Amino acid sequence: MKKALVIHPILSTYSGGELLCLHVCRALLRAGYDVTLFSDTNDPAKADQVYPGMGQVLAGCAHISSLTSHKSIPGIAVVKDFKDIRRSEALFAKSHPEVTFCTQSSLLHVPSRLYHFIYSGAELFQHSTGYSPSAFPRQKLPRGYVRAKRMLNNLVKRILKVEPPNPSWYFAISPGVLERLRAKGHWNSSLLPPPCTQFPPREKKSQIMQVTRLIPEKRVEIFLEAARRLPKYHFVLMARTKPGLEAYAQDLQNGMPSNVTLVKSSLREAPFLLEESKIFLYTGREDAMMLTVVEAVSAGCYPIVSKNTGPAETLETIGIGSFFSTVDDLVPTIQKVMGQTMNPAEISEKAKMFDPERFEEKIVEIAEHGVQSKRVS
Repeated sequence: MKKALVIHPILSTYSGGELLCLHVCRALLRAGYDVTLFSDTNDPAKADQVYPGMGQVLAGCAHISSLTSHKSIPGIAVVKDFKDIRRSEALFAKSHPEVTFCTQSSLLHVPSRLYHFIYSGAELFQHSTGYSPSAFPRQKLPRGYVRAKRMLNNLVKRILKVEPPNPSWYFAISPGVLERLRAKGHWNSSLLPPPCTQFPPREKKSQIMQVTRLIPEKRVEIFLEAARRLPKYHFVLMARTKPGLEAYAQDLQNGMPSNVTLVKSSLREAPFLLEESKIFLYTGREDAMMLTVVEAVSAGCYPIVSKNTGPAETLETIGIGSFFSTVDDLVPTIQKVMGQTMNPAEISEKAKMFDPERFEEKIVEIAEHGVQSKRVS
């Protein structure tokens, strides 16, 4: 039996990177591999709830627990992380993988070919997403906490002489990430668009939608202000509340205009809301691409996102969309798009490059034959 390892230390957030991880697992299982998944959770029922059909994929993988903590005390967390790294690497050696896909940033070394997915290019290797600010309730973070934790992490790495892994190849999920990788000298890299669920367009309503989480980084306040200034249009906000940020989420809800409908279910539970929306508005400013924006394009929605962001870069790549800097230029952009006649089917075609079947075929090709070119220009 062919053996493969997939590394994704924090799977329990169930966001875009987690969907990519599960598609990698599914591709390998379909190709006859015995797949071991390294992650913090192994809950097929939860996976099925968020990504219908993926519970079976998770159940089909052997599991090694990452024991990765989202939040812990600086110093203790760092030392514990590196103890877990050593324990995990010993288990990897016993599983004898022929190929490994790392679908989330990690310091782990493996005894096989290693392919590493990169989402932003800011930090190539870290062990826990606990080092990012958004992993914590912002109002509970002491000032300078994340910076201090990162500095301590780097100090402990030097003391323990922790060397980063040496991937056979990096896969960037967007052209901008690829450019940043190569600027750092990583020419063993190429673009591999991530898989994205495809939604069929429906007859459109004069409706603007956003799918997001209620955290400060998503800047939902801009969405709500646009709705306040455009009372004749219906706005739909499909959003989840993050544990620890309930007070922030409640403040947003208390200030919602009457033309905004808040939907707390997942997109998979109510896809028709996206499929019938004319505009998809995304107000976050992440460097990484957001799969929800691509999903919206597949549903025939016209996308509007913030300038100079990962989502903007994605839309430039597929050739559709508008961009805004402030709510003052966002509002007339929405009005202009609402007044235009569009073909949802033509918009939907632009998302085909993110088709999951294409992605999985590429994963199997890489697993079986590696990356043929030693340098991709």
